[in-house]
Amino acid sequence: DKISYWARTVIVPLLVLQALNNLSDEQAEYQVRDRLSFTRFLRLGIEDSIPDATTLWLFRDYTPTKVDRWFRRLQLLSAAAYSLGHGGNDAQKTMGIITAVLTAGGVWGMQYGPDGGLPQIPVQVVLAAHAAIALGTLSGGWRIVHTMGSKITKLKPVGGFCAETAAALTLAYVTLTGTPVSTTHTITGSIVGVGATRRLSAVKWGVAGRIVWAWILTIPAAAFVAAVSFWIVSTIHRL
Repeated sequence: DKISYWARTVIVPLLVLQALNNLSDEQAEYQVRDRLSFTRFLRLGIEDSIPDATTLWLFRDYTPTKVDRWFRRLQLLSAAAYSLGHGGNDAQKTMGIITAVLTAGGVWGMQYGPDGGLPQIPVQVVLAAHAAIALGTLSGGWRIVHTMGSKITKLKPVGGFCAETAAALTLAYVTLTGTPVSTTHTITGSIVGVGATRRLSAVKWGVAGRIVWAWILTIPAAAFVAAVSFWIVSTIHRL
């Protein structure tokens, strides 16, 4: 069922990713450099967790600098996977809304199907949605990236890889099930989760709170702007 699928595809990988994130902690610096004995391995498994102990055993010969270097490279893959989920979810939502509006207005002769379903999305809409999301990210995305990467919590390469991978897995699941979500909400939750695994004080909850308030206010603000825009267009049309 969906619950067991979610557990296998998201929760279990997150436990392993959490263990990888702990490699960059100050306490883990000694544990990574030190060759763990089998007795120490068992003790870690009992006192901490099996993923933590297993990860530390596998990476016992790796220094924090070497681990960071590897995960800087792996972040290229995790960022690409997250970007794929970003386009697969956000861009498709935009295409669906635009197609629904065009169909309701009868633009390009578009009509609803016999069962009330939308027609095939025009290529122009697909290209416009792709271009808009790419140009938006290119023009103003750096501010969002800066806030997410440095203002919520301090991310190291391992933490960035964990957050991006967790968000990519979540977006892949909801996209395949046809569930529209916000990619910004997803990556923010992943970053907060990575920071909280170190300690709760590592997360700047004031910044996170302002982000949540911005999300809440976005819906009524967007509705107000849409209502005003509709009133202006309707007035011009009547004239």
